[in-house]
Amino acid sequence: MSDLKIKDISLYSFLVLALGLILISTILFISLNKIKSLNNQLILITNVKNSFLEMKINSEALLITKNLAETSKLWSKSIEKFEKEIILLSPVRNKKIEDLWYISKKEITDIKAIINSKLLEPQNLHEKSLLMLKGEMFALEENSKMFLTIDSLTKKIEFLFQYEKFILDEFTKIDKNDYTYISRQITLTTYYSIFFLLFIIILTVTIIFIMNKKVLKIEVKLMATQNSLRDSLSELKNSRKLLQNIIDSVPASVFWKDKNNVYVGANKFFLHDAKCEKQEDIIGKTDYEMPWKDTEASKYISDDNSIMKSGIARLQIEETQTNEKNELIKVLTSKVPLFDINNKVIGILGIYIDITEKEKIAEELFQKDKLLAQQSKMASMGEMIENIAHQWRQPLSFILTSATGIRLKNDYECLDSMFLKESLVGIENTVNHLNKTIDDFRNYFKPDKEAKFFKIELVVDNVFSLVESKLKNKLIKIVKNIEDVKAFGFENEFIQVLLNIINNSIDELEKIKSENKLIFVKAKEIEVCGSEVSKNVSKCKCVEIKICDNAGGIPKHIIKKVFDAYFTTKAEDKGTGIGLYMSKEMIKKHMNGSITVENKIFTHENKEYMGAEFTILIPAEEYVLEKKE
Repeated sequence: MSDLKIKDISLYSFLVLALGLILISTILFISLNKIKSLNNQLILITNVKNSFLEMKINSEALLITKNLAETSKLWSKSIEKFEKEIILLSPVRNKKIEDLWYISKKEITDIKAIINSKLLEPQNLHEKSLLMLKGEMFALEENSKMFLTIDSLTKKIEFLFQYEKFILDEFTKIDKNDYTYISRQITLTTYYSIFFLLFIIILTVTIIFIMNKKVLKIEVKLMATQNSLRDSLSELKNSRKLLQNIIDSVPASVFWKDKNNVYVGANKFFLHDAKCEKQEDIIGKTDYEMPWKDTEASKYISDDNSIMKSGIARLQIEETQTNEKNELIKVLTSKVPLFDINNKVIGILGIYIDITEKEKIAEELFQKDKLLAQQSKMASMGEMIENIAHQWRQPLSFILTSATGIRLKNDYECLDSMFLKESLVGIENTVNHLNKTIDDFRNYFKPDKEAKFFKIELVVDNVFSLVESKLKNKLIKIVKNIEDVKAFGFENEFIQVLLNIINNSIDELEKIKSENKLIFVKAKEIEVCGSEVSKNVSKCKCVEIKICDNAGGIPKHIIKKVFDAYFTTKAEDKGTGIGLYMSKEMIKKHMNGSITVENKIFTHENKEYMGAEFTILIPAEEYVLEKKE
């Protein structure tokens, strides 16, 4: 197809479009003029309707007003206003309204005549409404002329209400008809416009279709390319904005550099550290232009070059940095190299968080736990000294008695070799028992450097040997049911935990008046889900140790507090409130275990008891335990 023909088709297309637009514009102009004319009529009839409503309101006020004369004047004025405006209506509308208005005017004339008559003047109608006056006179002077006049007046006003309702209904019909007419005009205008618009569109499409296919294909390709580029650009902008929002939401300082160690972007937290307000302030700068010291900048650049050269990320690096207050802070940094599509390093991405406050808090917590552990150890030493005193009282008495017996027999020259030998053997055995007691107490205070396997039954027996004298003196019976099982952990710490619980049971049993004071210890191996023991293990075999007494249990309002630091129900000189707290810390942190307590009702030898039951779970298998300081 030649250029001339293409131009001709374009010209014809333009002429057809212009003609169609003229036709549509003409139809719209005519329709809008009709609607405008009708709208003027609507405004006029609305004004007439408003005047009528004003008159109707004043008519209704005649019955209830306490100032009939003033209301009558307002009513008359609204009637005059309505009559003036009704004349302006179109003949068709005027005829319908006028027919109804003619009947109403007769009632209005009669009402005015009665209101203006002198008969109503003495009735104080500026103080009472017609309805009130009618009610009073009905009760007093039902057949009087005045009552009949007022009764006639009220009835005429009520008749007028009915006529006014008919007029209002007519106004409503007029509104409905006008609305229908306008809707029809708008619908017709829309149909005509759509018809001609579709005609023009179809004609235009037909003309364009006739044009050269090659030109059309090129245009389509160009449009597709343009749209694709626009969409790609929009997606790229949205992606960059989304990525920046995500990076800004990360609760850490994030930055990225090119391979020359020049900053090309950062999130809002890094901008704050670098004393920059926006991205543009940091782009193109190096670490030497940042607020940190030159020595720090040199180290950062050296590390970054090393990472970009090796292509290997470095994670969780502890570094120092000078902050905006010129203070030296500790940061935990991770850096990864950035690669292009050819897998070549083009830069580096870094992220760091300020751990200064975290380390400070961790150190404070460590010192606090260390102090609590020391206090717990000292409290345990005090209890051990008391236990030593109980343990040694009887053996020392035996040694003293034996020595006294030997001396007396020697003084009276009746000491025989058999008595001397038996006494010396008894003293020797007692001294050996005292030495063993000392060894037991010494072993208790030796710190465990490494976790190891230990037999639960031996540990329990060791614990009860340490408090043997207390148990005998306070008539407390031990009931054991311990399987042949081993646990993995720190033996002496576990002994300290058991001692804390046993000593608490002894103290509570001392308060009750009972011939049967009992402490039960059970132990067996079970398999549990790791979450029941520690977050460090998933599933494991554990030793379950249950320690229970029959002292009546722990009051409900404090049972959840017994593992809190410094919580105690004992007097200040008898308890520190850290024994059970440290017990939980040792079981949980050092042995990957758990410890809980609940009140339990149980039966022993056909008799029911109630007491506190402590349940300890510790691994029966070897795991990596927390290193003790």
